[in-house]
Amino acid sequence: MNGAIVKTGLLTLALCSIFFSKGYPIGEESLVGAREVSLAGASTALISPFSVFNNQAALAQVKRFSIGIDYRQPFLIDGFADKALAVVIPTPLSTFAFSVQQKGIPGYNESRFGFAMAKSLSKRISAGIQFNYFQVDFPEQGSHRGTFLIEFGLLYQTTNNVTLGLHIFNPAAASIESLNLKSDLPVSVTSGISLKPSSNLLFVAAIAYCTDKPLNIRMGIEYQFSESFFLRGGFSGKPIRHSIGLGYKCRSFATDFALVHHETLGYTPSISILLNL
Repeated sequence: MNGAIVKTGLLTLALCSIFFSKGYPIGEESLVGAREVSLAGASTALISPFSVFNNQAALAQVKRFSIGIDYRQPFLIDGFADKALAVVIPTPLSTFAFSVQQKGIPGYNESRFGFAMAKSLSKRISAGIQFNYFQVDFPEQGSHRGTFLIEFGLLYQTTNNVTLGLHIFNPAAASIESLNLKSDLPVSVTSGISLKPSSNLLFVAAIAYCTDKPLNIRMGIEYQFSESFFLRGGFSGKPIRHSIGLGYKCRSFATDFALVHHETLGYTPSISILLNL
């Protein structure tokens, strides 16, 4: 128990340090979707309802009304939760999506509310943009601060087997003030590729740049070993993370589980559910 208390205290201090200095975990650290997480976050070129968090351009390729729910418990710490909801609505004009992400521990919470639009510009090229309201709450102090920011992406399907993606988060370098201090939200750029050499095998990779952080390389593999079941694994560096995952898909329902190991902070389990109606 003492170890858990110490870890919680250190994590609280780390989150507050991030808030008061370089930026926030949400946006460039909080990956959403257990499938995406199990592939080490190399999700810029993946097509999924959770693309509302990873690359809005891919939403243009989601052809059915979809709802996604994601939950994870970072580093297995009691009271520390990361929750997300995505709703994708395809229309003849464009694809629209709404998203909510909340992350926090007692005494500190982050929330992001988003509205996205995506459209196919040609047979192979799609583009998307999202408008976000980002808010930080200090419940114990009864105060909160918020700001608006944008993110956008591009998707290029070179062939049926190869897809390229680009995602830019917070290009205007929005910032937020609280407790008489100003903090800059991170600016990040991620490019990625997905390669499907056969019907049951998928390779993904991405390179992510975030202000004041080194380049982060991410790689993942997905193997469909039966009609409904998937096995996944991934690796990313600085900090080093290993990830594994399982997925199940049947008709309009899918659920995924992922487990990520951080070289310093330990394990984070996550689970997500998708409904494609």
